[in-house]
Amino acid sequence: MRVAVIGAGLAGAAAARSLMAAGASVTVFDKGRGPGGRLSTRRAETPLGEMCFDHGAQYVTATSSSFSAFLSAAGDAGVAAPWLARLVSIDRAGNVDALRGEARWVGLPGMSALVKYALNGVEVRQTRRAKRLTGAPGSWTIRFEDGSTEGPFERIALTLPPEQLVDLLARSDGDFARVISGARQVEIAPCWTVMAATEPGFDPGFDGAKLLGGAVRWMALTAARPGGAPGGVVLQASPDWSQAFLEHDAEAVARILCEEVFVRFGMPQPVWSNAHRWRYAMVTTPAGSAADISDSRTVGCGGDWRLGGRAECAWDSGEALGAALLG
Repeated sequence: MRVAVIGAGLAGAAAARSLMAAGASVTVFDKGRGPGGRLSTRRAETPLGEMCFDHGAQYVTATSSSFSAFLSAAGDAGVAAPWLARLVSIDRAGNVDALRGEARWVGLPGMSALVKYALNGVEVRQTRRAKRLTGAPGSWTIRFEDGSTEGPFERIALTLPPEQLVDLLARSDGDFARVISGARQVEIAPCWTVMAATEPGFDPGFDGAKLLGGAVRWMALTAARPGGAPGGVVLQASPDWSQAFLEHDAEAVARILCEEVFVRFGMPQPVWSNAHRWRYAMVTTPAGSAADISDSRTVGCGGDWRLGGRAECAWDSGEALGAALLG
C-alpha cells in the first residue's frame, strides 16, 4: 500500500512509523525546510556567535507507554535527555512556586532532533507545500503549490493545523464535508516567540518560568538546556497578547517583550533578537477524538489539535491515524 503523509511534525512521524510497521510504503511531504513542526530549533548568527533556540515547544512529557518508550529510545540514542532545571511559576504579585516535579525531556542538540529521530528510515521530502488532492478514493494524486504532482497513493494521512486542513480539503476532489465540519470546531491560539542573545551572566533566579500577568507567559535561558549556549533567552507571549498583536511587525514584538522582561527581571539589552509568529500554537478547544477519517476511509487527519496541546497528544493522534487508515 502506497501512503502519503502530509506534515513532518511529531504527528506525521508517528503516523508514518505506524503505517510502515504494518508494511505500507510511506512518503512524508512537508512545506518546511526541515522536519519538526512546533518541535523546532532555530540556528542564528549573533554577535556572540552561533546560537540555537528551541522557539516552539520547550520540552515534552510522557504518560503513555508508546511515547514513553520512544523518549527512552531517543535518550539511549543520544538525541534526548531529561531537563533538570530550576523551573518555577511566578504570579502577578511576584510570588514564586516550583513547578510540579515530572520528567521533562528535551531534544539534543535541539527539540527538532526528536522528530528527526522519529523519522529515521522514512522518506521525507521537504519544501513541498500541498494544495489539493485529485483523483478518487484509493488513487489520490497530491498537487503542490509549485505545480508538481505526486501519486497515485492509496491512502493520505493529513497532519496539518485545522485551518490548513480545511483549505486543502475544500479544494480537493471528493466529499470531505464531515471532516471539514469537525476541523472547524477546533480552536487554536497563536503565540509570538522572541529569541534574544544577551551578554552571559544574566541570572533571574530560575532557568525557566511560567509567568502570570503581563504579555510574557514563558521565559527560559538556553544555557540551562543540555549543551545550550550561555546568553540566550526565549520569551513566549500569552495567547491573548499574541492574538491582539498578531499582525504586528516582528521587530516591534521583540522590543516590547524584551522591555517587559527588563522591567520585571532586569534582563540586559539584547545584542541580537528575533521574533517568530506561530499562528497555530496552543490548542484551546480540541476535536475530542484521536483521529478522523473520510467516509471512503482513504483520507484521514490527525495532530495534537485532535486531543490537546501537548506533544504526546500529537504522537498518540498520529498513531491512531495510521491505524485508522489501515483498518
